[in-house]
Order: sequence, then C-alpha cells, then structure tokens
Amino acid sequence: MSVIPLFKLPVLCIDKVLINIDILSLVSLSLISKRSKRLVRTTKTSLTGFNIKFYKDVTEVQFITSEKKEEKESSGGQVMEMRYTRCVCSSRCPFFSFKDDVIHSYHSADDIQQSVKLGVEYLRDLFAKPILEVFLFPDDIPYPFYIGFKECNNLYMKGEKPMRNEDLKNVLENVLIKRVCIIQLPVNADFKCNNNALKFNEFSSLSNACGHWITREVLLSLKCSRIHLHHTLLDAHDFMAFFERWYYSNDKHFEVMILRTDKTFNGLRLDGYAHKLAFDCSEGTNIMREDGTLCTVHFRETVVFFCVWHNRFPDISGATIFI
Repeated sequence: MSVIPLFKLPVLCIDKVLINIDILSLVSLSLISKRSKRLVRTTKTSLTGFNIKFYKDVTEVQFITSEKKEEKESSGGQVMEMRYTRCVCSSRCPFFSFKDDVIHSYHSADDIQQSVKLGVEYLRDLFAKPILEVFLFPDDIPYPFYIGFKECNNLYMKGEKPMRNEDLKNVLENVLIKRVCIIQLPVNADFKCNNNALKFNEFSSLSNACGHWITREVLLSLKCSRIHLHHTLLDAHDFMAFFERWYYSNDKHFEVMILRTDKTFNGLRLDGYAHKLAFDCSEGTNIMREDGTLCTVHFRETVVFFCVWHNRFPDISGATIFI
C-alpha cells in the first residue's frame, strides 16, 4: 500500500486531508511533533466539546461531535484510551494508546494532579472547545483533588461518602457551572461556601445527607430557574421568604422549585396572596402576580411544589408525576 507523505504536501492539501480525518486520529497526529500539533489546532472539526468523568483511579474524557450527538445515546460515539506516563512526547501530553471515543487517564495518589491537569489542558488547548458535562464520583479519590478546569456547562456529583469540605468548596466556588449542578452525595453538616458563587441555572441536592447545608440564607442566595432539594431542614417560613421575594419582584426566569423537608411544611399559609387572585385547582393554589404571571403552589406535610407558568399550556405528554 502506498504511503502519502502528508507533511511534504502543500499547506492547502494538508488542510484538505486533515479536515477529513476523525478526531481520534487528529489527537494521535498532534503528538508527533510541534508542527503537527499546530496543524491540528488550526483544523476545522465537528467537535463540539468534551464530557469528563472522574473516578478514584481513572479520568475519562469523551469527545462529543455534532454528528454524534443524536446517536450518542444508542451507540456511545467514539472512544479513545490514553494512559499516563511521565513524558510521552515533545508536547508533554500525558497519554498514550487509543481506543474508541473515550480517553482513560489512569492515575494514583501520586500523579492525579499532574495527570488530570495535563490531559484536560492539552485537549482544550488543541481543539479550543468547552467542557460540556462533568461527572464526579469522588469516593476514595486520592487527595488533594484537582479538577483541572475553570468552567463547564453541567456538573454532576454522586457518591456514598462526603467530600472533604475544602474540596467541595473548591469545586463550587472556583468552577463556573453555567447550567446544571446536581449534588447526590453526603455533605458534612459543617460545610459552608461562598453563596455568591452558586450561579448555576438549575440546582439539585438529592442525597439523604446533603440537604442540611441548605439554610434559608443559601436558599435566598440562589438565582436558579429550577431548584430541587431533598432532605432539607427548611420549613414553611423559609419557603415563604423565597416565595415572597419572587411575588414582589419582576423575575422572568424562575420556573420551578421542589422542596422535600425532614421537618414539615405544616402551617404554610398562602391566604394573603390567594384570597383575590386564586383560581380553582384541585392539586394546589394558583396565584397571579400583579404583572399577570401565574404560579401554582401545592404542598403536603413534607413536600412543597412551586411552579411559575411562563407557558400557560405546556405540553406534558410523557411527563412523570413524582410528588
């Protein structure tokens, strides 16, 4: 089989070849030399970003491409495997060997900081694409833990053990989470962080032992459009403080809140808001704000549901009722 001397071709020809090469091959090519890395960096690709999963002994980086988005759920896309070594190439990328569409960076307590940092930074520098989704499974991850980037669209944390306060604080305060933050792991009772850093659009705290750090102060600091909290110590007075802030505002972004408390919402009173503006509703109380925005509040002993109807007649086909 004949071999094409790629780097001896004119630049325009090289561009045409690289445009038709898959992402995995481009990463492999970038490791050859500084020149090859420069060529890959300027190549247009279908890559839209990366998904990252952190486990105790391995970090996975998945490439998400525009043409793979629709088939990702069924096929999983491409996968690449890269293993950590001290120095593999002149570009100092800490990986080698490739397989499918996920990069596996294997690490230990001694090298996790360098492995994650070098790997993620290398790929982001190579393709200049964002971190889309991050899945953090912190149980038994060697500390100190370094997440390796400053922003992502969505962050999901799940585990059976609480993270160290300083590490959870570092993630929440120093990583800009643009859309969704879901915490499904225990949180130490004495955990505190800068509430002003909680700027995500959607926030869920779901573990049996993670909702106790959500105080009234934390709740009122949230500017999320969607809030879902389990096992909180919030009560009717805390909810009313949040509700009243919305009711007397011109907030156009808030959509829905579901609170499940370990105490009770008994005593929650909406009479002062509903006596003139309430509508017949078998499952809750409808309340209209002065600007015409309609909301529904429905509560039981330990659950309160608060929804704002920006769309009065949403399509709920296929929806699941869970309260």
